[in-house]
Amino acid sequence: MSDSVFGIFTGGKSIGRNKALVAKNVSNSYNKKKFLENINFVVYQGEIFSIIGLSGSGKSSLIKVIIGLCPKTSGKIFLFGRHPFFSKKMVGYCHQEDSFLPNLTLMENIELFSSITGAKKKSAIKIGMDFLKKFRLEKHKDDYPFILSGGQRRRLNIVLSCLHSPKLLILDEPFAGLDYYNRRLLWDFFTDLKNRGVSIVLTTHLLNEAQDYSSRVFILKNGKKFAYGTFSDILGKARFNHLYHIRFNHLSKSFFEKMKSFCDFKKIRIIYSYKREIQFALENLSEKSRIDEFLKKNGQSYDELALAEPTLDEFMLVSV
Repeated sequence: MSDSVFGIFTGGKSIGRNKALVAKNVSNSYNKKKFLENINFVVYQGEIFSIIGLSGSGKSSLIKVIIGLCPKTSGKIFLFGRHPFFSKKMVGYCHQEDSFLPNLTLMENIELFSSITGAKKKSAIKIGMDFLKKFRLEKHKDDYPFILSGGQRRRLNIVLSCLHSPKLLILDEPFAGLDYYNRRLLWDFFTDLKNRGVSIVLTTHLLNEAQDYSSRVFILKNGKKFAYGTFSDILGKARFNHLYHIRFNHLSKSFFEKMKSFCDFKKIRIIYSYKREIQFALENLSEKSRIDEFLKKNGQSYDELALAEPTLDEFMLVSV
């Protein structure tokens, strides 16, 4: 391809090949309603990148725009430094619904999907068998999918999306409805792929697990970027470093309102309250001392349940 033709797709600029995915000012709208607005991020080769957000925040819309199932109204997507059209064979996609054919056995599905993805049959069958073993499905290779559990079906979907050895694997809610055992199998599989240089992009509601396994995260809120980077990067911008959780022996409505007024005056955030329990987001430990002094001065009896650094779950609770 000539440089002039390539420039049409890249804007005339070189995008580094160590970047598996680049989204630049990506927006998506339908009937004047915006679902995504000016999304920018980079996914590097050999990392797990999690897209996080509440239901309706635009996670699935973003995934569909990236792989071309939904058109973008503006912006650019680059896959491995090139227009997505020229990188399709380097990408695997696994959506939320079952992709396999129920009237074919697992091995017959593997043979079919290998031909669809353009993978060499012999190589794809070997890869498929290796992945069936990793996912503990090899004993079902000649069975039909209807006998599989929900977690086993999810694993089969992922196997079928990897037969052509993609360098970028994109998954929409791969952990939805799965128990800990099945989630751990998937995380171990994704980590193994990452260690072999494959980039993993996934959407999830499992914030603490995303924190443990992801290199970086992208948090969506109402179709816009809310936070982006490593967990420490995000918390560094959160303006709170500790969570203080207490339970009162007795908490009247009047004193709770007094407590809220005190916190507003001292610019201390109450992020959670239920019955006799209150959780505070603290920028520093001197704010804890102010709370304790206030409660002591007002004759309140309480138990300290926790004082800890925040998790990604708690960051979302405070911020979204």
